[in-house]
Amino acid sequence: MALQETKYAVRFGNLAAQVHLTDKRKPLLLMLHGWQDNSGSFEPLVPSLEDHFDLVLPDWPGHGLSDHKGADSFYPFFDYVDDLHQLILQLGERDIYLVGHSLGALVASCWCAAFPERAKGLIMIEALGPMSELEDKVVERLRRGIDSRENMKGLRSLPSFEAALKLRRGINKVSFEDLTPLVSRGIQQVGTEWQWRHDAKLKTESVYRMSTEHAEHLVRGIRCPVLAIIGEDGYPELRGPLAKKRAEWFDNLTVESVAGTHHCHLQSQAETTALIKDFVTKLHLTQ
Repeated sequence: MALQETKYAVRFGNLAAQVHLTDKRKPLLLMLHGWQDNSGSFEPLVPSLEDHFDLVLPDWPGHGLSDHKGADSFYPFFDYVDDLHQLILQLGERDIYLVGHSLGALVASCWCAAFPERAKGLIMIEALGPMSELEDKVVERLRRGIDSRENMKGLRSLPSFEAALKLRRGINKVSFEDLTPLVSRGIQQVGTEWQWRHDAKLKTESVYRMSTEHAEHLVRGIRCPVLAIIGEDGYPELRGPLAKKRAEWFDNLTVESVAGTHHCHLQSQAETTALIKDFVTKLHLTQ
């Protein structure tokens, strides 16, 4: 069954989403993509998941086919948590399991902490809770973030769709075939050129990042079981001593490694979908 296009009205405008919704009371996977990606990041996984679960694959604000926020919004991190909550309220009283990649996992982990009574299970791909940094970086972070807004550049134009695909291939190390849904949803033709759809303000730096202590309190607030899927060649920070310390913050965490870089879910699709199916199916049978 093909994914269907839909929109969810939230405070700032519309969130675009690809959905596979049935009348059956299946578990629902809410699949949340990463920064400057879009819901096409998960499309290659859908054939292996759609017989087992209902699926909702939204584009974050300013990404993919979703509306951009106003000129005064630079997409602060915690606003994503609010956007997610507005979407979840519209999905009704379903058993929702959150699957997040990178930014999507960071946001999902914070939502699970804030609303533990609703969170049934969390799957993080290339993440271990929200990003944080040492408190003594706060002044430098503030200045760099404001400077990045002052020096913000427009989106890059490309001569062809193939050029965009090659550019993303060079960054993400994913096959052209598996990158095509993501690039197709993230680019548009304007005259004779191609331009990215995402809001240029997304490329500015954050003016604030939470402290390690704040991140720990959020992670310790997560009550549902958590599965972390980490790429063997993904972000080094997710495989070192600090990652082991972070893992201890979780009440109920399972960590699995799969081959691949930061987009390991596209490089190890069979392993990733098998882990998702096993984790969610077992949870659903016991809840």
